[in-house]
Amino acid sequence: MKVISKLCLLSLVFLSCQFLIGQNDTIKSDRMIIVKQYSPTVNDAFKIKQNPSLKDTISQQRKSLEYEFVDVPVASTFTPAKGQASGVKRTQRPRYFNNYAKVGFGNYTTILAEFFGQLNIDRGKNLDISLSHLSSQGGIEDVVLDDHFSDSELGLNFTSEQRNFIWNSGIEISHRQYNYYGLPNVDDFSDTQISEIDPQQTYLGLKLLGGINFYNGILDKVDLSFQNFSDDFSSAEQRLDIQPQFELPLAQQLLKANLKLDFLNGKFENRFDDTENSINYQYLQMSLNPFMSFKIEDLNLKIGTELVYNSDLENSESDFFIYPDLRADLKLNDGAQNVFVGVDGGLEQNTYANFSEINPFVSPTLFVAPSNNMFDAFAGFNTKLLDNLFFSTQINYASTENYALFKNNPRVFTAQEIEAYENGNSFGVVYDDIDVISFSGEINYEIEDLDLGLFAKYSNYSTDFEAEAWNLPNIELKAFGHYNFTEKWRFGGSLFFVGERNAFLSPEDVKTLKSFVDLNLSAEYAINKRLSAFVNGNNLLGNSYERWQNFDVQGIQVLGGLIYQFDW
Repeated sequence: MKVISKLCLLSLVFLSCQFLIGQNDTIKSDRMIIVKQYSPTVNDAFKIKQNPSLKDTISQQRKSLEYEFVDVPVASTFTPAKGQASGVKRTQRPRYFNNYAKVGFGNYTTILAEFFGQLNIDRGKNLDISLSHLSSQGGIEDVVLDDHFSDSELGLNFTSEQRNFIWNSGIEISHRQYNYYGLPNVDDFSDTQISEIDPQQTYLGLKLLGGINFYNGILDKVDLSFQNFSDDFSSAEQRLDIQPQFELPLAQQLLKANLKLDFLNGKFENRFDDTENSINYQYLQMSLNPFMSFKIEDLNLKIGTELVYNSDLENSESDFFIYPDLRADLKLNDGAQNVFVGVDGGLEQNTYANFSEINPFVSPTLFVAPSNNMFDAFAGFNTKLLDNLFFSTQINYASTENYALFKNNPRVFTAQEIEAYENGNSFGVVYDDIDVISFSGEINYEIEDLDLGLFAKYSNYSTDFEAEAWNLPNIELKAFGHYNFTEKWRFGGSLFFVGERNAFLSPEDVKTLKSFVDLNLSAEYAINKRLSAFVNGNNLLGNSYERWQNFDVQGIQVLGGLIYQFDW
């Protein structure tokens, strides 16, 4: 019975398992597809990681260490501060201002005033205003006539920048006042004659300026000016100067051409020692200066010429001139040295206005004519001796027809009334053909806060008609320097040396004017960013030298004042 019961129980369990398997199996035999027979590899095997056994032949034993703390009190007043991030200290950039005003006062009752302002009217439109004035009441020793002077100038310039060009227009007004105080021999004049001399001469100039610069096109720029110049003796001069410049592409080069139209008209009421006849002059110059520039490795070439037509309209005469315009520059040692050679020339338009600027004691009885600079050949080089040391030298040989020289006017002895400038105290202009050979050299040293310079020139003159090259020195020297001692202190200085000159007294008498040295120093202290104080010292050696025959200069001159910088 027991065996039968066990068999029944096993049958019942077997049937139950078969029923469960049939319920869970969702894969039917007729739909089963074997893609690939499974072939196990070594990678499928389970890898047993075993720890390596270490065998150290040197066995070390730890030593026991016994220690103890010993408290020792330390007296200290140190208090640690809170940590802060470290930053880079930036140097404050200096601020520059667009406007400034300068006023000063000195001995000889000298007054100095300067002003420059820039107004931004609109985008691309600016108006510049400049004003300068320097005057002195005189007081030169042993001078019996009034020797005060005054020099003032006012300028306005308007600039407008457009899309394709920029143009400007302006006006300059100048007023200069001098005196013919250089009498040749005071003892030869009586008190009555001296009291009757009114030595004052006033020059008044009015100049209109204009110009336009094009960014593109053949016409590069055009400059235009018109000047009217007059004086106290009814002299008058007008000059119109128009100078267009062109740039014309030619093959792979650029041909540049400068044109010039220069018209001059003037009149002096009197001739020297002749009040019955006047002096009239009228010239028209037209010139063309085409040139091309070439660069061949380290060699720069300029090849051109200048063609000038000059017409003396007053005398119905005309001339045509051709001048060279050549230059070659060769750079050596990666540009550290430059050797140059060339030759040029041109027709110089002399004017009464230019003569009076060079020598304010000219008489209003001049014969004005152009100077023909036939050629000026030059050669030289400049080099960099050290990182901040530069040197240059040059030699010139020039030949000029109608070179203008200042020559002393004689004293007039007549019974009739004479003019103030006819007492041997003025200069006329004579023309001569002169050849000049000159040597010049310049050395400059420049670092961040210091710059020093020295210029020297020697000239030898050869005249055809005149006995000497009147009032032209053979030797000229100039030394200068500027030093920014601190952010507040600035110093400057200059030294001029002019060699001997020959002055005309009479055909039988030539006077040699002594050479002179003129030392000038300046100092400036910045009170704040806007306001500074300055002091200037001129002719500090106190030399009472003659710049022109019979015209001594002021002695030691000291002038001080303030400078104020600002923005509108």
